[in-house]
Amino acid sequence: MASRAKLSFNFSKEFCLARIENIDAALLNSFLSQTGQPLGALSAESPLLLVFLRHFGCTFCREAVDEIAKKREAIQAKGPLLAFVHLGTEERAKIFFTPYGLADVPRFGDPEGRLYEPFGLMRAELRQYLNSESLFRMVMAWMSGHFVGLPAGDVQRMPGAFLMHGNQIRKAFRHKLVSDRPDYVALASPE
Repeated sequence: MASRAKLSFNFSKEFCLARIENIDAALLNSFLSQTGQPLGALSAESPLLLVFLRHFGCTFCREAVDEIAKKREAIQAKGPLLAFVHLGTEERAKIFFTPYGLADVPRFGDPEGRLYEPFGLMRAELRQYLNSESLFRMVMAWMSGHFVGLPAGDVQRMPGAFLMHGNQIRKAFRHKLVSDRPDYVALASPE
């Protein structure tokens, strides 16, 4: 029986710590989780690692959610709650998150991308997803079982991850390429 080579990648620890950014509290409170909790209330009660996904068919989003599921304990041991923002419907979100064991994690649907832009997550330019690094990473993700699915939402929207408390962003990771991989555990740390 042939053994499968295990490849490892460097995870980026480049996230912004320079200044605290404020997000409109009314905007945060206008987004409700699958259980009806406003995003603003959730981030007011505790630090929050808020992960923005591209679309449910995205290879890299599937890879990210799988990684977060595996590192959930380590992330939450740093102190923050975990939550997701996605571009799909709640019905599709439940189907997407359940196999990863993350159906209980608060998630916020934003099909129009209204929440993405204030967090600085714009639409990707062609060079941000069609480049040699992203194509190589896509093949590697496929080899790990993270295949492309049907897109649900704006396929050009960039992902990101943020440590926030209240309406303030304390740390930010804004992807430069769709294939970037933040270090979610380091991002979750308050220091």
